[in-house]
Amino acid sequence: MIDDPHLDLLDGCLKGDRKSLEKLVKVFQEKIFSLSLKFLWNPDDAEDATQEILIKVITNLGGFRKESKLSTWVYRIATNHLINFKKSKEELSRVNFRLIHSELQKSQTIQTEFSETTSYIAMNVQAACTHAMLLCLKRNHRLAFLLGEVFQVTSDEGGWIMDITPANFRKKLSRARIRMSEFLGTHCGLSNAKNVCRCENRIEYSLNRGRIHAYLDLSEKMKESGEWKQMPVLLAASDEVRDVAEVYRFSPQFKSRRDGLEFLKKEISRESWKLIR
Repeated sequence: MIDDPHLDLLDGCLKGDRKSLEKLVKVFQEKIFSLSLKFLWNPDDAEDATQEILIKVITNLGGFRKESKLSTWVYRIATNHLINFKKSKEELSRVNFRLIHSELQKSQTIQTEFSETTSYIAMNVQAACTHAMLLCLKRNHRLAFLLGEVFQVTSDEGGWIMDITPANFRKKLSRARIRMSEFLGTHCGLSNAKNVCRCENRIEYSLNRGRIHAYLDLSEKMKESGEWKQMPVLLAASDEVRDVAEVYRFSPQFKSRRDGLEFLKKEISRESWKLIR
């Protein structure tokens, strides 16, 4: 039998327990939003996708057959939704590593003053920039990278989530890992301290181009709720190349600005909303 820490919550939801549903939504909204934000880059798109995925998860709980962990099943629903989600203008513009390289070359402004504010904004630059790099990968390779490297699922789980063989999952993950490692290893100062690009030196450019405004709004909402202090800070890179996945695992863990449970209550009709009666 699969050891699943969320089965009690599932059983409570299926029995109509409101508190179980609230806990389940809270747990999985964070996971789904984290995946969606890294996959889509744009916070507004990620919040839209998260709400749509939550509806699919909640309305299909009764069909969960316990052939995997509940979280693995949720990731499967999420990846199926994201792979077909409408493409943003950034993705439609066919962002690639060559374009990002060109932008990094022209966007460096030497930061002469270092302060708490500078560090705060630089962290948002870090998130927006590294998420944008993921858009250079094909969607299926991007998902394999995020699932395998960032969320650290096994190849068996990853294959089941993406509905491919474990061997095929490993192949996609390997290709994505190589491409990301090659680019970050030769350009990003977070990955390798010898690289000249620094998040704090891109603050002026990012603010002027409006690239981080939505990310800053996410951060401000977390400050208001007192959650920002819980976010991990990526340590400065050593002279050795950092594992590229660490850049994403230890980046700011943003949370959606929207209340998932309230949204679900409004979107699902009272007649079919059996889980919280």
